[in-house]
Amino acid sequence: MRVLVPILCAALLAMPAPAAGQAMDVETAIKQGTEAWMAAWNRGDAAGIAALYTEDAMVAAPGAEPASGRAAIKALLETALKASPGSKMSIKPLEIMKGDGWAVETGSFVETAADGSHRDHGRYTAVWKKVGNTWMLHRDIWNSSM
Repeated sequence: MRVLVPILCAALLAMPAPAAGQAMDVETAIKQGTEAWMAAWNRGDAAGIAALYTEDAMVAAPGAEPASGRAAIKALLETALKASPGSKMSIKPLEIMKGDGWAVETGSFVETAADGSHRDHGRYTAVWKKVGNTWMLHRDIWNSSM
């Protein structure tokens, strides 16, 4: 019995609570998606960014009409990347609110031009949707603070 009690206690402590485990999975997936978005921008890959969005996603960017659908989002991003070749994006998630199959992420961004000068900064709100087992961007809006 002395051996069994410590083993049972260790087993119980090693098992994550379902709600906590699920929350971490969502948060981790969204943080990884945000990192993938930033990495794709930084390498000038509009197709890579567009692939992170649902087929019927919508993006509302400053100074542009909303882009609906993955193809339109890719075109919008290609235009933005051509306007600032070699720019780098730094994205900082500030909050992730989770729901059943949905999550809302808010944060800030800073864009640096290829020559190292400050190009833009602002805030964003993104709605993520679970599609199958994958979390994808479904609605995305950002605002420049400049």
